[in-house]
Amino acid sequence: MRAIDNNSTRPGPPAAAMPVPEDVSGAIATALNILQQWELSREQQCAMLGIAERSWYQWKRDAPARVAGDTLERVSYILGIWKALRQLFPSREEYKRWPRLENTAPPFGGRPPIERMASGQVGDLYAVRTWLDGWRGW
Repeated sequence: MRAIDNNSTRPGPPAAAMPVPEDVSGAIATALNILQQWELSREQQCAMLGIAERSWYQWKRDAPARVAGDTLERVSYILGIWKALRQLFPSREEYKRWPRLENTAPPFGGRPPIERMASGQVGDLYAVRTWLDGWRGW
């Protein structure tokens, strides 16, 4: 067994990539449902998902089984944000409403989190997700 050197500055081996399911249509449909419950406009939904309006219409009819890695990452963040909100707030109305409320926390600067989440940048979804994870103690 090898000793662990906590003072090492060398990077460790790359993290193993998680296998992608063959069919992610359930995750896509769930993400679209979450965005609808947050009462986002079609444009905001497209920005959060990183897709064109035409794709959004197709996805509403029939969620795709496969999507690009960037889109899957966005869907993952949306699902994680939803999960964190459900754990942080006891009532359905509170966790549905939180993204629209002005927030003075540093990542939001007095603006509603939805404005950052719908910026179109995957990094902004990541920032909200990690901030919520920190807030709930993860």
